Amino acid sequence: MSTNRTTLTMEIRSANGSTTEFFESDKERVREALRLLAAPRLFSEPHLLLASQDCASMIPCRGIDMILVYTSAQLPIKFPLDLPAGHFDFVEHEYAWPDDKGHSIDEQGPQRGQSRQRYAQLEIHTVGGWAVTLKAVATFHGTLQDEIQLFSRLPNFPTIPFRLKDGGFGLLNTANIVRVSAWPKPEVIPALSLPLELRL
Repeated sequence: MSTNRTTLTMEIRSANGSTTEFFESDKERVREALRLLAAPRLFSEPHLLLASQDCASMIPCRGIDMILVYTSAQLPIKFPLDLPAGHFDFVEHEYAWPDDKGHSIDEQGPQRGQSRQRYAQLEIHTVGGWAVTLKAVATFHGTLQDEIQLFSRLPNFPTIPFRLKDGGFGLLNTANIVRVSAWPKPEVIPALSLPLELRL
């Protein structure tokens, strides 16, 4: 007779380019680990402390670029993300999709003003040389000024959570992001922007 076991594998991608993996199979310990990983200000802490049955590891949060969490348990983060400006869904994606708008976000709750849905592909690079491509779907509520403020405040969020394409979730440390490129270009960007093309 087969039983479904709850497991968790966590990959930490560091600012020095190295990776470290941790694993847990105890159901209660997996639940507690996921609860702590879902804390919105995880990377604001000075250290991330990991404790197994036999040892403990302490990792400075400033040295972590991103965390990837693979688990069979229920995700502790609800997607799409519900922020004051609207609903946001970020999903790991491998390839460009100029003609594919992906899935839509279900409208939840009362609307404040007119809603506008945006689709984009985000390519994010970190200090340690890591890169992730995200398919982004955003439903904005309110004015265009709200969108401008959101884009300007995004780097102030300590953590950007996203869904992994094969299940699980990832956490980006915004303090260690060196570049974010978006296709298509956001309709609303700050007035001060350099008119230059990106050379790949």
